[in-house]
Amino acid sequence: MTKPKLTASLLLVAVLLGSTANADTAKPKPPPKACQGPEFRQLDFWVGNWNLSYNQGKDKPMGTAHNLITKSALGDCVITEKFSMPGFHGTSLSTFHKQSGKWRQTWVDNQGGYFDLAGGPAPKDADYDFGLELVHPEGMKAPFLRMIWQIKDADHLVWRWQSKKSEGQNWSDRWVLNYTRVQPTAKH
Repeated sequence: MTKPKLTASLLLVAVLLGSTANADTAKPKPPPKACQGPEFRQLDFWVGNWNLSYNQGKDKPMGTAHNLITKSALGDCVITEKFSMPGFHGTSLSTFHKQSGKWRQTWVDNQGGYFDLAGGPAPKDADYDFGLELVHPEGMKAPFLRMIWQIKDADHLVWRWQSKKSEGQNWSDRWVLNYTRVQPTAKH
């Protein structure tokens, strides 16, 4: 082999080896994080460790419960609820469903309860901040059930489980829970 051909061949091998080495050391870009954007943060006010109290009726002591709301092992995509009170325990998973533009929640409990709910931030003229309404299977119209949150401040919420008999009626409370954060939010 002549000297110019040998030099050109060595140069080509060096270029190929160098580009292969660079390709091996170049790190691929990480995929974009899922569940990013302000709509995925709309229910973050609920995340926390909460003590709950509720009225059990005239001449009865206040009832108490506990609710732990966390971001799940699925990252910022899912909020997990673990509710407990004497004799009643339940859990829910909530996520923002981008395709429908709504929050979805599935609730199950130790009494065989199951609810599929959908909703999101309240309309501007509403007396609540966030709400989820029961999703009815096709052809089913009742019962009409919903839950709403009223944010008092960073450490206090009121949660209402409400019902109505028909589409045109007003909502009425079935159960009202007063939330108090176990560890108050640090003041800045």
